[in-house]
Amino acid sequence: MTLPRILRLGARREHAERYLFVVIAAFAVSVAGTRWFLAATGYPKVGGGGLHIAHMLWGGLLLVVAATLPLVLVGRRVLYLAALAGGVGVGLFIDEIGKFITESNDYFFAPAAPLIYGAILLVGAIWLVVARRWTGASAHDDLQAGVEALRAAVDGQLTRVGRDRALERLARVQSGRDADAAELAGAQAALLASPATERALAEPGWVESGRALALFERLVPMRLEKAFILVALLVAALLAAVSALSLVAVATGSTFVLPVPAGPVEFPQEPTWTIMLLVVATGVGAASAVAFLLILLGRVRAGLRIGMWATLVNLVAGGLLTFYVAQFEATASAIGHLLLLGALIDHDRRLSAAGGVAPAETAPAGGVARSGDAARAGDAGR
Repeated sequence: MTLPRILRLGARREHAERYLFVVIAAFAVSVAGTRWFLAATGYPKVGGGGLHIAHMLWGGLLLVVAATLPLVLVGRRVLYLAALAGGVGVGLFIDEIGKFITESNDYFFAPAAPLIYGAILLVGAIWLVVARRWTGASAHDDLQAGVEALRAAVDGQLTRVGRDRALERLARVQSGRDADAAELAGAQAALLASPATERALAEPGWVESGRALALFERLVPMRLEKAFILVALLVAALLAAVSALSLVAVATGSTFVLPVPAGPVEFPQEPTWTIMLLVVATGVGAASAVAFLLILLGRVRAGLRIGMWATLVNLVAGGLLTFYVAQFEATASAIGHLLLLGALIDHDRRLSAAGGVAPAETAPAGGVARSGDAARAGDAGR
């Protein structure tokens, strides 16, 4: 069903997931970099005589730049620059959230860290939705994609892959029932297929051409990636055992003392949040142990899926609690979990590309797989 024009907010932008990824990366790096720089320099203040120029103001300025650029200029470079400015701007702005939600303007307010981490998770969830394969495109979306492809051709940034993708979408409009939309699609397709556009096509970039993925797969073969996954899952399982023992100690009435680091940063001293974190770590570690055993037993795909869900829970629930209990010292832990999730997803992708067969399960040089290889391959695809 096509929405009435008055209710149509706009069309989905081509490559929107790339721009959002820049926002997320710039957001996370700017917050982590700001906190590291301030801690390393003793939290200096810019200004004097009662005047203090907070870095929140620079973040606001960058947000204005990010909002203004795409209103004044067109092109993919502008969108990437706006995404970068927006990500850094929101990072510098939200880094001072502790001052906004406390009467004492407390920059070191303990809940600030999980709130900032939660904001990054929220933008990441939006990215996951946008990055999914778009199946509900309307004729309006397809026509706007054609316009964007023509604009990219004018800027010398349209590749053959992008041109062909736009032509496919326009062909879908041409076969539709809307005669006016079909006519517009035909005109756009003629321009995209013209000799002038053909001469203006750019060479595909490092990512679009597949060179980046090929380099990564050479540097990180499947065996090495699988070893990293197994080690990470085993570490999570061992941490689960330690967490479970700590919970048993609490249940038996043992004193639970939290070490509080020295410094201006506020750390929560009540044990409730740490106990909740131990509960999450125990559950996640138990699931990681199951995933570890399944992968060792040859049921690789099943183990990868359980590992993905366990790591996602760890990134969300465990991450929020860890950032509250340990503040920004939890950054390294979050990066590690993110790398593990990426490795799990990539290993599943590689198995799918190989037909669900791991390197050790491939057929011998003669091209005929042994019965044991076939059985293991079937297990890996479960």
